[in-house]
Amino acid sequence: MPLDGVWRRGSQSLWRGRAFVGAAFVVLVLVLVADLFGGSVVRLGGMMLALPALAAVFTGPGPVLVIAGLMLPAFVVSLSANGRLNWSEAPVSLATAVVISAAAAGAAAVREKRANELAQSRRVTARTQATLLRPLPSRLGPVEISSAYLASDEESTIGGDVYACAVVGGRPRVMVGDVQGKGLSTLEVVLFLLTAFRQAARQGVALDDLPVFLDDAVRRDLARARDTAREAGEVGEGGEAREAGEVGEEPEAGRRMRECFVTAVVVEVVGEGEEVRLVNCGHPAPLLLHAGTVRELSASRPALPVGLLSLDSDPVSVDTHRLEAGDTLLLYTDGLIEARDDAGVFYPLAERIGAWTARPPAAMLDALQSDLRGHARLEDDVAMVTVRRPFAPRGDG
Repeated sequence: MPLDGVWRRGSQSLWRGRAFVGAAFVVLVLVLVADLFGGSVVRLGGMMLALPALAAVFTGPGPVLVIAGLMLPAFVVSLSANGRLNWSEAPVSLATAVVISAAAAGAAAVREKRANELAQSRRVTARTQATLLRPLPSRLGPVEISSAYLASDEESTIGGDVYACAVVGGRPRVMVGDVQGKGLSTLEVVLFLLTAFRQAARQGVALDDLPVFLDDAVRRDLARARDTAREAGEVGEGGEAREAGEVGEEPEAGRRMRECFVTAVVVEVVGEGEEVRLVNCGHPAPLLLHAGTVRELSASRPALPVGLLSLDSDPVSVDTHRLEAGDTLLLYTDGLIEARDDAGVFYPLAERIGAWTARPPAAMLDALQSDLRGHARLEDDVAMVTVRRPFAPRGDG
């Protein structure tokens, strides 16, 4: 974390602790005054014991100990005013106050430690996202690119959806994929897919051969991971769980390696952007936004996802589509179209996005994200990438 972020968090924590100490001091004074002037009928001294425990919920052990230090003398004064500062009652009352204070300080320390661990986990996740999902360039060759990622897990910023781009043989290439499953458990497979995609770009693998290349690479990496897990005793010889904590329960490593697959769509831009070539491996069809209209670019022959292509002997079809100046191609994962509202209605992507086709891609994605959040709470991750062929600049004459 940057130093300014650390300083800011430290300042906020210090301010919060001082605020609770000040509030607790005011409450102690009010309770003590009420107890002193309430006579024998009103006894409020016991309320003071709740202050350290309450502070432990909101602040760290330091402020809790300060509040306890303020509370104990006030509690002694209260006992004296109520005639309870004697050998029969005072030892038990004071011991109770000390135990409650110590327990509150300990609970605050545990809570603060867990909060720091959670913050560290979020920082690591953010760094992982920056490493795996590198920011896409705003322009790649003749086309403009914009992207957005929404994670369904509130404790995470990344899940099983992935996007990447490369230039192969002078042609821009964009991929959007979705690993089966969601959350941090899919990161390993995301890494396998991205590594294979980038390796294919370096080797100049043609788009027609790319699906098989990705399939072989991902399955090979999964096999290696399965062998490593087997050596560690996590899975059996057939990939099944070697041990289960409960009946019917299988460790995540073994289950993921046996069931994993990735849906993906790859777009390759030809020439000056007047044409795009698509391969689709079990992924939602991209949308072509043209002059205020929305058209789905379905695959001429559906293909199996990456990881399962070996089950189909036929090659993956490559479809070609025209891209006019000003047209935008929207690639997305199924979390977008499978988001449901309270009535169970799926998000009407084609209907909603038609109202924003005139906006720049980044503004269109912003509007789409806001509208999606208003439609439903996400239950799956969402990745979106736009590929736009801009209008040719006007000449001076």
